[in-house]
Amino acid sequence: MSLHLVPRSLQYIEQVAQRGSIQAASRELGISASAIHRQITTIEDTLGEMLFERDANGMTLTPAGRLVLDLARDWRLDNARLWTVIQANRGVEHGHIRIAAMDSMVNGFIPELVDNIARNLPRVQVEIEITSPDGAAKGVLSGNFDFAAVANVAPHENLKLHWSRKFPLGCIATPDHPVASMERIGLIEFVSHPVVFQSAALSIRKLLEARHGWIFDRAARSVVVNSIQLMKLLVLSGEYIAVTSELDAGPEIMSGRLKFIPITDEDTFRQTISVVSNAQIPESTANRKIFAMAVQILERLTGRADCEG
Repeated sequence: MSLHLVPRSLQYIEQVAQRGSIQAASRELGISASAIHRQITTIEDTLGEMLFERDANGMTLTPAGRLVLDLARDWRLDNARLWTVIQANRGVEHGHIRIAAMDSMVNGFIPELVDNIARNLPRVQVEIEITSPDGAAKGVLSGNFDFAAVANVAPHENLKLHWSRKFPLGCIATPDHPVASMERIGLIEFVSHPVVFQSAALSIRKLLEARHGWIFDRAARSVVVNSIQLMKLLVLSGEYIAVTSELDAGPEIMSGRLKFIPITDEDTFRQTISVVSNAQIPESTANRKIFAMAVQILERLTGRADCEG
């Protein structure tokens, strides 16, 4: 069990700021909206300042509210540091680790990592959240996660990079699909078939829109999904093909259920996968071992010995 010393009032403010309304924060926290409202108004009355602007579109932080949110994040980081030091002082490899990862890793990297932790560090409780790359990076910086395996993370002075690698994009298809026999494929040929596109919630879609936005209008037939797992299931039906990185479809490619066909377009970007933690939080012995496990698994899944981070 991890240590939670962040005052409830600050937790409430964090959730309202993140979700834009007291009602949404209430649903997320399982706390009544009236209780959250009382905590916020108590702080506003004490400070003599409004923490949120309230309008028909929701609630947004005022300058005073942003200062209180910074206080909440600092408190959470101090909480995480304290817990790490306490665990380290016990000299026993047990405790609690919070991991953020992407949907694409649910049937590959994550199960293997959980299995490794269970076998080698049986006293460590593992908590995993599947989230967006932005959510993972913000969670690491705020102290909500101990580390994240994330795509296309922006550099930050407080993010410690443990491992990073760039992966070219390609087309995935079943072995009996017409494109599976091709050595390489261009985006023009790609959109002549029924395709599954990732939604704007996923990082590859955003980057494709920046360089090749035309493909979303030119596709013969398309489905848009916000889940890599659902995208792969649709491709496995044999009806659709999709653009993704080789790591995203690693288990299916290794088993022979899918083929990966490189894309010929020269300006197609590469997806970067990284393992990051918070440089401001001391690493326990257990955490260092788990970081090393994560890197070792990713090295094996990628099938290459070189590493960029």
